[in-house]
Amino acid sequence: MDDQQVMHAMGIDDAYRVERVLASGAGGTTELVTLDGSGPFVRKRIPSKLARRGVWALLGECDCPRLPRVVATYEMPDEFVVVCDYVPGENLEELVATRGRLGEGRACELVAQLCDAAAALHARGIIHRDISPRNVVVAADGAHLIDLGIARLTTAGATHDTTQLGTPGFASPEQHGFAQTDARSDVYSIGRVLGYLLTGALPDVPEAAEYERLLTDDEVVAPEVRVIVQRATAMEPSARYQSAAELAAALRGEPVSKGRVASDAPRATASPTVDAAPRRRWPMMALAATAVVSLLAAIALLLVDAGLLGAPAATDDAAGGQVTSQGEKDGAPESDDRGSWSGAPASTSPESVAEASVSLEVVESGWSADDQGFVHYGIALRNTGDAVVEYPAYTVTGRDESGAVLFSQEQVLSSIGAGETIWWGDLAGNPGQPPATVEFSANGVEDYQVGSEAERSATFAVSGARPVSDGLGGTNFVGEVTCERDDGSDIGSDVALSVLLRDEDGNIVFGAVGFASRPDPGSTTTFEVSCHTVPDYASYEVHALAW
Repeated sequence: MDDQQVMHAMGIDDAYRVERVLASGAGGTTELVTLDGSGPFVRKRIPSKLARRGVWALLGECDCPRLPRVVATYEMPDEFVVVCDYVPGENLEELVATRGRLGEGRACELVAQLCDAAAALHARGIIHRDISPRNVVVAADGAHLIDLGIARLTTAGATHDTTQLGTPGFASPEQHGFAQTDARSDVYSIGRVLGYLLTGALPDVPEAAEYERLLTDDEVVAPEVRVIVQRATAMEPSARYQSAAELAAALRGEPVSKGRVASDAPRATASPTVDAAPRRRWPMMALAATAVVSLLAAIALLLVDAGLLGAPAATDDAAGGQVTSQGEKDGAPESDDRGSWSGAPASTSPESVAEASVSLEVVESGWSADDQGFVHYGIALRNTGDAVVEYPAYTVTGRDESGAVLFSQEQVLSSIGAGETIWWGDLAGNPGQPPATVEFSANGVEDYQVGSEAERSATFAVSGARPVSDGLGGTNFVGEVTCERDDGSDIGSDVALSVLLRDEDGNIVFGAVGFASRPDPGSTTTFEVSCHTVPDYASYEVHALAW
């Protein structure tokens, strides 16, 4: 690179603001970044000698919604840098750590979606080589395959990979030097992911023996599903499903073509796969007229993903559960004027946690920590202004007994109408680090977030909500949700269902979120929110929001 190229690259690099470092190692650094108020994005800084530029070029041409969308690539003196969309959600490792092993329907559904992502890569000659629970994010629209840091292009005539890489327990035998990796190597890894979701145990030491024991237990994994896992993870590549599409067909109960082994084996029946929801884009800010910013303008002709949420509704009852809990209450908000209702206690004077110039405030919050150290929380966020706020956000911060920060995580919602309050339940924190205190603060509102409409486009009502056993000692919440109004301007296709649990004093002690396909206006659909182990509670609410 000459001096001019270096200066251009540095200008691009400096324009991004690093919000936090997600991962760092010999393979590079992964950061969460924003650009002039837009984002967030994921930026991967890959050492130049390890960068596979052809992979990223082909990924940039791929329109599969279950793969990262490449926003920009550029060269630094010693690094190749890739900027991709950020996918909000929890990875499969976090999902299993907090909720335990998944039911067969949900596990097969997510893994079939994972197969769709892998098939899109394979169609372009890309082998991922690191499909593992940490690299699969479950968002509102299902599973997303991320982190192509060690992906490679298929090499004709090669007998083995030059570098042996992958996650222990999920990497195929070929990745340990036995042969060349190809699409069937990713099939092996996907099969291992399916086994992990079904058993809740890692297929590597020290849990390998427990994984095998659970996998062969008919009470844990049905024989017809076990056949699929075992075929996908056969030692010999020719004995596996020969493509990710074949594995997906088996999971969805469809005919498997050209299978070489056990072609007449029983097949699992998964829940219907939810197509990936259309992605809502944020227009990037126009860049000002400096030399560096002019260069960035070409990059800025992009749009950014965001989750979508809507209006609340609720019901209440009582049941029980056990985890260590600790709640906080800033004042429960009254029902808004949108025709929905809640079983929450009467409101008190809210204490704003936003700055005086900001039209958002947290009016209620509460949380509990499970035995893994994760925080399950509920929050109510109010728009005190006279116009809709697009993409409102808040920050959850956990501290230890000394006051030191253990985690600080931001959650972006879709929109809040003028004078409206919305509720949300979710997960935060890190495993093994239960906080002593948790703070919730509303983020500031920028000019571009202020909408011209006073109300959001879709509202919903929840009915018949009740707790049911998940069959494993945990609790789920089921019910129905009806679309009361939808003017079609919101391009999201799902509904987020937030479950909030309260103690006898009305304090929130737990929150969780699940998703259902959005019904047409006037129509109703069913939902189920998995909460697994819950704390003792006296009443519950379910709030529905557009997603």
